[in-house]
Amino acid sequence: MVFNLFPRSKWLRDKLQAEQQRLPAAPPRIFLTGVTGFVGGAIAAELAGGDSFKDMLFLVRAPSPAEGVRRVRASIARFTPADMPLHIAESQVILADLRDAQAFSDARLEQVSHVIHCAAVTSFGERSDIWEINVDATMRLAERCSRLPGLQRFVYVGMAMACGVARGPVVTESLRLPVERAHLVPYTASKAQAENQLRELFPELPLVTVRPSIIVGHSSLGCRPSASIFWILKVVAQLNRFVCPPSAYLDIVPVDYCARTIVALTLKATLRFSTYHISAGRSGSVMVEQLLQAFHGMNVAARGQPYERVSEAALRQMALAFGVRHAVQGSATLSGRNEPINTRMLHKALMLYGRFSKLNYVFDERRTLGEGLAPAPCFLEYIGRCERSAAGMSLKAQMAYDFK
Repeated sequence: MVFNLFPRSKWLRDKLQAEQQRLPAAPPRIFLTGVTGFVGGAIAAELAGGDSFKDMLFLVRAPSPAEGVRRVRASIARFTPADMPLHIAESQVILADLRDAQAFSDARLEQVSHVIHCAAVTSFGERSDIWEINVDATMRLAERCSRLPGLQRFVYVGMAMACGVARGPVVTESLRLPVERAHLVPYTASKAQAENQLRELFPELPLVTVRPSIIVGHSSLGCRPSASIFWILKVVAQLNRFVCPPSAYLDIVPVDYCARTIVALTLKATLRFSTYHISAGRSGSVMVEQLLQAFHGMNVAARGQPYERVSEAALRQMALAFGVRHAVQGSATLSGRNEPINTRMLHKALMLYGRFSKLNYVFDERRTLGEGLAPAPCFLEYIGRCERSAAGMSLKAQMAYDFK
């Protein structure tokens, strides 16, 4: 029996791993953060029904274990059939707030073999807690996990856009992300800082970072789990005016592909690299022009109008005009689907996503393909499902997914 007196010792970690390889393989004990979020819920749904699900642990912010179970079940249910039983015990729920210094002190973590950390503040706004949660809490979790005797893999869910603004057109993975370069929003800067600090402060952590590109919808459920980002793409198609050229590429993946890839990289016995893009890549990314054609094929309102590239200065007036037109259409149809929208938020969204679109990034997908994983479906293959599933939601409700 080897006692883990020096948890960050490479010699001892190698010795423990050698001993574990001689023992019969036990089901992985997975600890998941961010289960109530879009990506975290999809990851839990991907694992639901598997041998390891009954032993999973979920970090949840809730007043009681019963409420924690309800929140986990509701999040997973967005991605699973209504008749699928979800057996989640209160013993699987760890109640904590990421801002709590003792959030990861629970003794149940001692048995964890795999960690998937995807909890984060994902807002593109100027939230005061973004660094506290995305960086400081991640470091506390990494410090706790560096002392776990049986930890085999720590998967950090970052983001591809954390590469900064001075890359492209095909972005390859690098171990260090450029925090010294300008980031478009604090969110991407915080994710870059967290990933860099994980490697610097915890070199012996069995760290694998995954960097999803733009996540939009679900390949079979469309926007039913979330309409995040899809609504702004549709608004751009209706305006048929935007700041990027029609030849610009958008690297879009569905959330179920993202979750499936994260789970596969988490549980695969050996990996060739320690960081991976989860992206549509060269073969699956779509040009803005293709996206507009697809939307116009489903909606005759903008059909036949030539696309116009505009400056950022024009976006505010575009947002105001769209808001007025949207309200007028709502009055004419007497439908709640056209309830008034916040044009200030729309202007902000057009500015932010316009700047991201002008980067014209495609993220290299060769590493995930090299691990034997399937390529991502092209957004055009499931854009119709997104459109149909969002048809019953007001634009205001869809915007709420990104501006809460």
